[in-house]
Amino acid sequence: MNYLDSVFSLAGKIVIVTGSTGGIGQAITLSLATAGAKKVYAVDLDSDKVWPNKNIENYSLNLRDKVQINKFVDYINKEHKSGIDVLVNCAGVTFTNNFFEYSDKDWDTTYEVNLLAPYLLSKGLSDNMHTGSIINITSLNAQLAFPNNPAYVATKHGLKGLTKSLALELGNKNIRVNNVGPGYIKTEMTKKSWSNAKTHDERSKKTFLNRWGTPTDIAGTVLFLASDASSYITGQDIYVDGGWTAKGL
Repeated sequence: MNYLDSVFSLAGKIVIVTGSTGGIGQAITLSLATAGAKKVYAVDLDSDKVWPNKNIENYSLNLRDKVQINKFVDYINKEHKSGIDVLVNCAGVTFTNNFFEYSDKDWDTTYEVNLLAPYLLSKGLSDNMHTGSIINITSLNAQLAFPNNPAYVATKHGLKGLTKSLALELGNKNIRVNNVGPGYIKTEMTKKSWSNAKTHDERSKKTFLNRWGTPTDIAGTVLFLASDASSYITGQDIYVDGGWTAKGL
């Protein structure tokens, strides 16, 4: 095995990816499985996806349900008594509306999925971990505010803060915790924007690279943070946004 293969290999690792059936989640799940992970738990509401890699196992989980989350944590801790190696909190939801018309229901749902679930999973699973990596998928909205999206912006800022707190708390267990903040990525969630020629062009021009990102752009960064190649990186925000946050609005 050459140097690159050894530092980026996830051979023997146990991995969990939430939001695994979304555009970014699928790319991350496949990337980590292809890197040699012993098992990747693909966690989402949709648990019947057929994967091309036999090391990927579906697990149906409603991230708004604390009871289900606790059952999942108990199951994983019993199955893997020495702990998992990588947790990727990728699941996320967004609802757009004017601040004054934003519903309490949409606020609560966004909070539960985007912030509370990563907290509960990280807390429940890290207790059994002796080393490893937790990767939280935030957004450029963890750095910049966008209109008509108060809950999403708030929860992504919160997840960014939680990441730094966990990095501090878990460092003595050699558990690294980092954020990956996607810019505008071409997925089903953003299709309304990128399929509109004017919006597509406007947002492309916000970047240095003059293009939208792809799910594989995010997956590569997550693989880096999951692997030994990033063994001295923790508590950091890595924005995969084509330079948007550096350029500003």
